[in-house]
Amino acid sequence: MPLQTGTTLSAAFMSKAEIIAILLFIGLAGLCGVRAIGESNLPAAQAAPAQEAWQKEFDQVCSKTQDAMTFSPKELTVLIQRCDALLPQIEKLDDTRKKVYMGRLRMCRGLYAYVLDSKRNEKK
Repeated sequence: MPLQTGTTLSAAFMSKAEIIAILLFIGLAGLCGVRAIGESNLPAAQAAPAQEAWQKEFDQVCSKTQDAMTFSPKELTVLIQRCDALLPQIEKLDDTRKKVYMGRLRMCRGLYAYVLDSKRNEKK
């Protein structure tokens, strides 16, 4: 009789061990970004193709605002011109993206214009 009880416990333990192993496998697969059906679990932003050219230009131009005071008037003028060149491309976007990027570009350009004006006024 004790052998049967041990066997039952052993069988119950094996089924618990199998369940734990399966749960660990599913958890690790989820952490690694692999679904059970073999598809990628990456966000759409990572899976999407490279950013559009205008967005790369936008990021390059507007990423320099923290250094605006260190630029020469000529460099600031070029940055303002690059901002102006982005306007027609941003106007083609859907309404939501257009509103967001137009506002950000306006602030970016405004900062460069303000710094340029202050540098010109310093010389006077």
